[in-house]
Formats: sequence, C-alpha cells, structure tokens
Amino acid sequence: MLFVKAAKFVAIGICFFPITCCAIGTGIIFASLLKSVSYAPDYEEVLFNYAIIGFAFIETFCFFLFFGVGFIYAQLP
Repeated sequence: MLFVKAAKFVAIGICFFPITCCAIGTGIIFASLLKSVSYAPDYEEVLFNYAIIGFAFIETFCFFLFFGVGFIYAQLP
C-alpha cells in the first residue's frame, strides 16, 4: 500500500513539470508580442489578438493538468 501511495506522489510531481513549461510558454508569447510590436507597430491589435489566443491555449492546457493532479490526489488512500 505504501508503494502505491509513493507512486501517486511521484505521478503528481511529474504532472507539475508541464505546468512549469506553461509558465515559460506564457513568457515567450508575451516577449514575442513585445518584439513584434516594436518591429510593426501598425499591426498591434492583430498581434495582441494572436497573443491572447496563444495564452488561452496554454492556460487551457495548464488547467487540464491541474484537474489531472487533483484527480490523482483525490484517489490517494
């Protein structure tokens, strides 16, 4: 029983690695937005819309991971 509990905690730890990547991806998106607006200020609205769509995709993935972690944690004995 202790082995199963340890395996579930390892699984929770593994699920948190992609959440770190979500934070890095969000930073990359907004850094690219700043860089692209400095190159083409005329397209600021279009670029901002694309950045927000990318941010929404990344955060959706992050929320799915949180639900996965919650499901694993709820199954602990």
